Amino acid sequence: MATTHHNGARRNDTRQSASSRHHRARKKQMPLGAQWLKDFLSEMLAVELGGVKLYEKALNELQHPELERKLTEFLRQTQGHVELCAEMLDAVAGDQGYRSPGAMAADHKAEGLLSAQAPPELTDLNNIENLVLAETKDHWDWEMLASVAARIGDPNLKRMASSAIQEVRKQEEAHLSWNEQTLSKLAMELATGTSEHEGAEESQSME
Repeated sequence: MATTHHNGARRNDTRQSASSRHHRARKKQMPLGAQWLKDFLSEMLAVELGGVKLYEKALNELQHPELERKLTEFLRQTQGHVELCAEMLDAVAGDQGYRSPGAMAADHKAEGLLSAQAPPELTDLNNIENLVLAETKDHWDWEMLASVAARIGDPNLKRMASSAIQEVRKQEEAHLSWNEQTLSKLAMELATGTSEHEGAEESQSME
C-alpha cells in the first residue's frame, strides 16, 4: 500500500512538473499586445526626443569645453535613435505622430528637466545630472525592447527592432556610463574647488 501511494505521488509530481513547464513555455511564446507595443514605441520616441533637447541645452550652456566632443557625439547618436524609434512606430501604428499616454508623460518630465534653473557655477552639473536621468530611462527602454523583441508578431517589425537594438544598445550603455562618470567628476570639482585640468597642471608642476 505504501509503495502504491509513493508511486502515485511521483506520478502526480511528474504531471505537475510537465504542466508547469508547458505553462512556462506557453507564457514565453505569447505574442506582445499590439496596443502595448504601439504605446511603448511612442513613449520611446518621446524619451529620445527629450534627450535631443537635453543634449542641445547642455551644449548651448556648456562651461567645460572638454566635454563638448562627447556631448556632440551623443547628440548625433540620439538623433539617430529618434529616427529608428519613429520608423518602428510607423511600422506598428502607421503614424509617427501617434502619442501614447506614456509619451505625453515623458514630454512633461522632459519639460521639467529643461526648465530646471541652476546658478552659473552649477550649470554643467545640472545639465549632466538631467542627462543621467534621461539616459537611465533611455537605457531601460532599449533593454526592455530587447527582452520582448522575440515576441513581436510582425516579421518586418521584428527585423527592424532587432537591427535597431543591435545598433543602439552599446551606445546607450556608453551614454549612461559617461554621463554618470562626468557627473561625479563635476561634483568632485565643486567639492574640492579644483577642476580636473587644474589638478593635472598642479601634478605636473610637482614632478
